[in-house]
Amino acid sequence: MAADLMAVVWMHTFGPWLDHSSRLTSTATLGGHHLIVMTSAGIGFSMLAALAILTEGFTKSDAKLAMATNVACVISVIALAGLIASVLVALLSRVIFGKLRP
Repeated sequence: MAADLMAVVWMHTFGPWLDHSSRLTSTATLGGHHLIVMTSAGIGFSMLAALAILTEGFTKSDAKLAMATNVACVISVIALAGLIASVLVALLSRVIFGKLRP
């Protein structure tokens, strides 16, 4: 839920810049669609917040609430896929190139 909220704030603040700065930065916005990322992160956060109340902190559930929780998690993962890809690229470049400072 915290990552969804962070994604909404980042996409609202830096989304247009991430879209148009370069192809690498547009990865975080799923190819230049920061409004879609921001909307889906907001929907995922809202669903998870409501479901946390309905399921008493995700401890009690029935089949419908479990399905709704799974859908909310999938929406959140889709919204954060670009950010996850950007972090993985940064980590991979660190492994390949090593330290960038002497």
